[in-house]
Amino acid sequence: MKTKNILICVSGLTPQIITETLFCLSVKNKIPIHEIYVLTTQRGKNVIQGTDKAPNTPKSALKSEIENLCQQYKVNLPKFENNSEHIITAKEESLELSDIRTDKHNILFPNRMCEFIKSISTRDNTNLYCSISGGRKTMSVHLAFALTLFGRENDKLLHVLTSEKNEFKGFYPKNKQDAKELELSEIPFIRLRSILGSEIKDLKNYSDFVEKTQNQLKALTNKTKIILKTDTREVKFGLNSIKLEPQEFAIYFKLLEIKQEGKEKLTIGYLADIEFANAVYSFMREKYPYYYFDGKKKNTWWLKGFGHEAIRTKRSKINKCLAPLFDDEVTADQFIISSEREYGNTKYFIKSETDKIKLSY
Repeated sequence: MKTKNILICVSGLTPQIITETLFCLSVKNKIPIHEIYVLTTQRGKNVIQGTDKAPNTPKSALKSEIENLCQQYKVNLPKFENNSEHIITAKEESLELSDIRTDKHNILFPNRMCEFIKSISTRDNTNLYCSISGGRKTMSVHLAFALTLFGRENDKLLHVLTSEKNEFKGFYPKNKQDAKELELSEIPFIRLRSILGSEIKDLKNYSDFVEKTQNQLKALTNKTKIILKTDTREVKFGLNSIKLEPQEFAIYFKLLEIKQEGKEKLTIGYLADIEFANAVYSFMREKYPYYYFDGKKKNTWWLKGFGHEAIRTKRSKINKCLAPLFDDEVTADQFIISSEREYGNTKYFIKSETDKIKLSY
């Protein structure tokens, strides 16, 4: 499938920035642009459509200027329409914001920005070219932040520069000298998409994205280890500690031990069967000889395996006991027993890196 290059811009009262960026990409850099999207305010939308009444704003519609540029320089015309699909505005109770000025507006606009970038970045076979040259500074900052959260390897953050005498003189260069003075700069940015992972789809607004990313970074940079002390059946994390029952401690200990040996994920079939039960049994017989094993008991798990339902119950009980060790859910998520659902054979695993696990035998 052919890769689509998508130009995304923020714009206020100077939509010339959009055509200047398009010129740099499609004419100077020979990068064909297939679609254009603009994030703006209600007044910015009027300016883009050439209907703003102020004497100092353009009266020519951006769509017409894009068509003129493409015709003059013989480049393919990107898809861009004067509608809400391509001209995107933040809305407050269904009324499009006239400007980005208040604290409330500065919540609504980044929410809309994140929603849009999150959505469009899920498209396969696309490259995003995001220009922060237009609009208010806060709008540019919001676009840069959104791309930091959702940007992929091939997505670009751009800024267009021109000489002061040519600034906003026209929609695009009409001669070689003007073209020479127009430059496109690529801005490096940090990509945090992999930190959010599959949980991206569950987050709703900008503050959620920021909080989740911050917690993920905190968890990743936290050097605190989870420590399991076999003699006391104690599990420690920082200043917090809990004590597990012998069987739960042995199960959790063996899961961490298996992870340290290099096996990341274990199927519920394996955990429910006799091999894993034997490993837990041997550990308990050695470390906790006082534990009562009676072959006449109804639940002789050490002779036949735990079974699927018992493993699910043990996992829930262990995770519930571990929860008080951690200050936040993101850190807890690194050390609890996670699951990956598969039809007929769910897999269980511990997400944490092995250097954050210390087992005391």
